[in-house]
Amino acid sequence: MPEVLVRGDGLATAACSSLLERAGWEVFHDLVVRPKLPVVLLNAASQNLMRDVFQLPAMLEGLHPIHKRIVRWGKNAATLTIPHEALAVSEQTLLDRIGIPVRAGGSAPYHIHAMKPLPVHNGEAVFGTRRAEAVAISLRANAEPHACWVESVPGGWLFAVSVSETQAWMLAVGNQSEALLEQSVAVSAIVHSLATERLSFAAYPRIADPLIGPNWLACGGAAMSFDPLCGEGTGHALREAILATAILKAHVSGQDWGPLQSLYEQRLHGGFRRHLELCHQLYASGGNSEWWLTELASVETGLRRIDRGPHWAPSYRLEGFELVPLKPLEDVLHLQDPV
Repeated sequence: MPEVLVRGDGLATAACSSLLERAGWEVFHDLVVRPKLPVVLLNAASQNLMRDVFQLPAMLEGLHPIHKRIVRWGKNAATLTIPHEALAVSEQTLLDRIGIPVRAGGSAPYHIHAMKPLPVHNGEAVFGTRRAEAVAISLRANAEPHACWVESVPGGWLFAVSVSETQAWMLAVGNQSEALLEQSVAVSAIVHSLATERLSFAAYPRIADPLIGPNWLACGGAAMSFDPLCGEGTGHALREAILATAILKAHVSGQDWGPLQSLYEQRLHGGFRRHLELCHQLYASGGNSEWWLTELASVETGLRRIDRGPHWAPSYRLEGFELVPLKPLEDVLHLQDPV
């Protein structure tokens, strides 16, 4: 029975563990506790991925539904209400519903690092300086109880998502919550009061170097971190876990590590570049203050530095949770496969 040690305590850890255990692997854990996100917004695509990966029918039942996205973005923008179906849940609640069985062990031949430090660390490519402040808010009586709000202001941006009929969580990026709310129209209109306790974390895109080495690979937050404005973190963590576990299973089945390593690097770099492209669209349209121009320049630096890739024909395609070797014609047809 193949053995693997998974290090971390988040969604990527849970996904890697679930996929490999179902494939007959012995999974050991090095759980490293870290602060959890107060709210995760799961869109339809992420919900479907979670059902496929974890196969827990009741995992998403009873979560707070979101039906509207209220957007005010860009200078002199109008406030728009857009249909948006999603579920709001705290990261800890989500992980509790999934469950990560703890089996200690340190001699497994394969390691998945879903939390830093990595075995080899040449640095991290960082694109921006922005930080997020997360704070619980009480909603005003007339606020939509099943909505999320996103608004750009001269000093940064605000995002709020309801978690009950009367409560929500808010992210303030670019400055402290009170300072950005003073510049706000849409989000300030739904805030009754702010909690005193705050959680601060980095909100700029970054990617580790290297992402993979002999019999180990980085996954989830240890590999890449994303700007929360784009709302891609959950989907990326799950897709990285699917690819990471497929890489290990392919190697155990006799495939060479070199091509598998190249595939993993190219796929993750491609996904990271697409994230930067989305960031560029949003930061180019968000505002024209010094803060917006500085953060936009950091994204443009990332786009210049991160390879468009791939520069070679991949040797595999992903079918479900397994890597399948490609035939010569398929090499050409699958050059642009998503992560």
